[in-house]
Amino acid sequence: MVEVKIEPIGYVTSSIKNPKEMSLFCKKGINSPLISKISLKKEFKKGLEGLEKFSHIFVIYFLHKEKRVELKTYPAPTRVKNLPKVGVFASRSQCRPNHIALKLVELIKVNQNEIIVKGLDGIDGSPVLDIKPYIPGFDKPEKTRVAEWYDWLK
Repeated sequence: MVEVKIEPIGYVTSSIKNPKEMSLFCKKGINSPLISKISLKKEFKKGLEGLEKFSHIFVIYFLHKEKRVELKTYPAPTRVKNLPKVGVFASRSQCRPNHIALKLVELIKVNQNEIIVKGLDGIDGSPVLDIKPYIPGFDKPEKTRVAEWYDWLK
């Protein structure tokens, strides 16, 4: 078995300070109005060259304040009636085995080693593991399907 060790490339600065606040912004998805800053370590500054050409990026980060792991969970707040419990991998729950999050956000600005984004639901101080540009030809499937319960959330 291969041992995995990941070092953060930077950290999130956000007005979200705890997991409960985070869940409020998660519900808005890509339409969240929240503005956050990602500060990369200086040695990764060159890796940002050209990123400003993209309107959206994926941010992969560590849910450092989440300690729970729930392999079966409700895919949305329990106040939504009749939702089935599903496996954590069929949900966007924070309570994941490795506490890794993936978020598509709007890129506002790149300045030196800092990135300003809109829609990131990361908690202040969240370690950023990677950043990738959103490329519609690669990332937007022609046909999709979702679980029937997803329509109940709208």
